[in-house]
Amino acid sequence: MSRRVKSFPIAPRVELHPDEKAQRWLLSISASDRIGLLYSVARVLAKHKINLQLAKVTTLGERVEDTFLIDGPELQHNKAQIETELLEALAA
Repeated sequence: MSRRVKSFPIAPRVELHPDEKAQRWLLSISASDRIGLLYSVARVLAKHKINLQLAKVTTLGERVEDTFLIDGPELQHNKAQIETELLEALAA
């Protein structure tokens, strides 16, 4: 963890909501940048058999703001659990 991240921590944020046509879901995350962050996110998505359609990965200094277009049947039933697991992965 860099000195900047230690001095100015960024609270992890996860937003998960259906897209305009309600066919896929938009996942937006924001967190402090670190090695293995995308891997941690990918593990949660794979655990719930979520398909990644599109990714926009943005790193702004020590902050990461990523957006993913995803789909999968578990998103309808386990949305809150997936969000919780993603927050835990971002905070680790």
